[in-house]
Amino acid sequence: MKTSPTRSANRTVPGTMHRDRLSSPRDPMPTFLVIGAMKAGTTSLFRYLAPHPEVFMPRLKELDFFVAEANWGRGLSWYRRQFRQAGEGTVALGEASPTYSKYPEFDGVPQRIASCVPNVRLIYVVRDPVDRIRSHYDHRVLVGTETEPIDRAVFRDPSYINCSRYGLQVRRYLDWFPREQLLIITSEDLRWRRAETLGRVHRFLGVDPNVLPPTLDAEYFVTSERESYPAIVWWTRRGLKHLVPPQHRWRIRRSINQALTVPTWVRRAVGPREAAEAPGSSKSVSEEQAEVSPALRQRLNEVLRDDVASLRQLMPEGFDGWGIAA
Repeated sequence: MKTSPTRSANRTVPGTMHRDRLSSPRDPMPTFLVIGAMKAGTTSLFRYLAPHPEVFMPRLKELDFFVAEANWGRGLSWYRRQFRQAGEGTVALGEASPTYSKYPEFDGVPQRIASCVPNVRLIYVVRDPVDRIRSHYDHRVLVGTETEPIDRAVFRDPSYINCSRYGLQVRRYLDWFPREQLLIITSEDLRWRRAETLGRVHRFLGVDPNVLPPTLDAEYFVTSERESYPAIVWWTRRGLKHLVPPQHRWRIRRSINQALTVPTWVRRAVGPREAAEAPGSSKSVSEEQAEVSPALRQRLNEVLRDDVASLRQLMPEGFDGWGIAA
């Protein structure tokens, strides 16, 4: 598929602001975005990038600004305010929102980004697509929004597979951005070749690649997908869910998640609560029902094979496509 580096300059999105207003030093705009994928390591990358002295990222990881169903309606002035705390020595400003690569659940994101920051650099983190689906599923079981066994759930809800169609997601961005503005890294490289991979990211962003974060040796969300939360979080989420109209539930759920983020000191004071004991959580899904069987993995591999082959065309030589696409 051929792409046109000038497309973003020739197309506009209705309701967007004129680009000449985006260069105000008082109201900076991001120079890079981590666009996903969900459950592929974006939180880890955020934690590794944020301490770099030449990088600024807002405290709130997921701004979700370019998603119409989320924060697009808040306007560009709201978005710009998220970056006002950047210091004078900042070279790269960015944010990380996995919703930016959740097409077709959220459509029009690349167009909105191109209309506001056409020169922005894009970082996409990918992971073995079946492992990502399992992690996605575990997360939804944890928060009480999934009650079906995994072999039924992943084919009932298309978002599971679509978020793992990395080729599909990337190609949509390449309709609006030149290839050189997009860096694709794997979750596996970020985990096992962390310093080398961060060096690639730093060079891509134009910051000093020799500065490594103090968090380099830290692991994020790898010991268990099933974290512990006080009961108030569960009951608040579930209670509000029934009070909000369906068309607004995604945005309200995101706000609830942000508002109910539980500080470490609170968790220690309250004590752990395993997900298996959480209201509406894994009581309805057993460990056996949550396992990816060899038959399910094979079926998912077949569904994703063509997409992985498409992604391989954009990856460095030696990328094996997780053994899915030869």
